[in-house]
Amino acid sequence: MRILVMSAGAGAGHNRAAEAIAACGKEFLPQHHVEWFDSLTYTSKTFEKLYGQSYVWIVNNSPTTWGALYKVMGENVERPKLMKAVKLFDKLAYKKLIAHVEEFKPDAVVATHFLPTNVVLTKLKNKAPKVYVCVTDFDVHSFWVNRGASGYFVASEEVKWLLAQYGYPKELITVTGIPILPAFSQRRGRDLVARELGIDPALPTVLCMSGGFGMGHMEEAVARLLTIKIPHQLVVICGKNDKARAKIEVLARGTRTKVMGFVTNVHEWMEASDIVISKSGGLTTSECLARGVPMVVYSPIPGQEERNCDFLMEHGAAVKASSLGILDYKVAELLADPGRLAKMKDAARRAARPMAGRDLLNHVIERK
Repeated sequence: MRILVMSAGAGAGHNRAAEAIAACGKEFLPQHHVEWFDSLTYTSKTFEKLYGQSYVWIVNNSPTTWGALYKVMGENVERPKLMKAVKLFDKLAYKKLIAHVEEFKPDAVVATHFLPTNVVLTKLKNKAPKVYVCVTDFDVHSFWVNRGASGYFVASEEVKWLLAQYGYPKELITVTGIPILPAFSQRRGRDLVARELGIDPALPTVLCMSGGFGMGHMEEAVARLLTIKIPHQLVVICGKNDKARAKIEVLARGTRTKVMGFVTNVHEWMEASDIVISKSGGLTTSECLARGVPMVVYSPIPGQEERNCDFLMEHGAAVKASSLGILDYKVAELLADPGRLAKMKDAARRAARPMAGRDLLNHVIERK
């Protein structure tokens, strides 16, 4: 079977979910051909840049505004201005995008964003293959709903209920979880991985990830974490922020802190950790659950990150630090209570769906 996975790179999560689905196809279902691409690459460079970067800009510079927009999008009403943006994408993208779809000749399409869903169903009409939609957060708003879709894959029973409230048939909604890379489903043991990574397995490990920390906030966060007196070791992943990495390396000199830039083995660092400090994006959240590692969610962005954080806290797998001023307190509170931390790890494992990508593909294949 040929399955085409389409994303739209507005925020990294949609692309990461699509990549994960394709990787799960290669890992678990190699007899099928699963391929993914970012549909924004089929628009003009200007539209790709504006649409792709506008989300990042607004959540970094005015998260309250994004929260208000997200609330509006969640209301089941007509939104003419937003529809204009969708129609513009349709107009700019459809020729190249549809040409790629027709060249690939898929038996089914899986979209991790609503934009390519609209193009395929609108432009191909009766010739369209079955199109499925994968929602990449523990929430959904009405803008995702396309009644022409053959089915939806969602993160939880609550999201299934919400989607049904928007009028999509409940029997066509499947709870799979959010697709993550196969590496997150493969466990080798915390202590073994810690030793391989060069950290002490006998000490609690706090992993601080840069995603979502604004300019300067990463250094301040580390400075606060370094004041915690309870024995532990700190791992800081700065990503591609070289300036922050250089400052943190100076700040952490002489402490039990490992500072790194961009890494490709986040799954190993999570497995070796006891607490992860990060934003609550849908993919990061799902990865932490799969690793059974509790989160301290730092200042979640209003909208989907708040909903993801709510899901974690309702399941006992996270606490929230609403600001940098309380971050060190929240972490120290967990380090001081190993029993509570152990219960949170168990809660994370119970809520995890590490095989979401494989399960999604199996459902698509069965419905051929």
